[in-house]
Amino acid sequence: MEMQQSSGFIVWFTGMKRAGKSTLAARVVERFALAGRAAQLLDEDGEAGMLLAGLGPAKEDHAVRVKRLGFVARAVARAGGVAVCAALSPYRDAREALRRDARRFVEIFVDSPMETLIARDGKEALYKRALAGELTQVAGVDVPYEPPAHAEAVIRTDLEPVDDSVRRVLQALVDQKYVGPAEFGRLTGGERPRRRARASRASRSPARRAGRA
Repeated sequence: MEMQQSSGFIVWFTGMKRAGKSTLAARVVERFALAGRAAQLLDEDGEAGMLLAGLGPAKEDHAVRVKRLGFVARAVARAGGVAVCAALSPYRDAREALRRDARRFVEIFVDSPMETLIARDGKEALYKRALAGELTQVAGVDVPYEPPAHAEAVIRTDLEPVDDSVRRVLQALVDQKYVGPAEFGRLTGGERPRRRARASRASRSPARRAGRA
């Protein structure tokens, strides 16, 4: 049965700086727009940054960032739209709190090894300076970045092209039943979603297997 488009949801991209969150989030919004679905990009490094004015690098401030972006994202979802958020959001408890509040929430972990992040650093040299001790409060260097415990998809942007990553994000939305097969086709130019593999009877019943041993 095709999902009704009136059901909004949140797609939350988290990952360290330079991992590729903004690129993927923008591409996903573009796909929804081309398919005729209302979608709003909330990128903390883009226009949504105005919502975060005055916040610093402390853990408490990162929690406020998630709350502010999440407040707007929930409003978009309640109106039937797709809220696509790109945010460092380095602390797991803040993201999990938003997941509980939003309910219709898909978390995408955008990952790359440190060598790749450094190679993408550009003139700012964020990671090189942090590793040299010239900068502090850099997530993943001198303060934690806590990867998601229950991400609906893990994207390694160093291992696959952007279009492949976008397709995997859209597949995750199908797996969570926020996007139906027909809409997936519109989003991907006519492709069909992959069917989720069903666990075998044996793998679904570990206690029964143990009892037979």
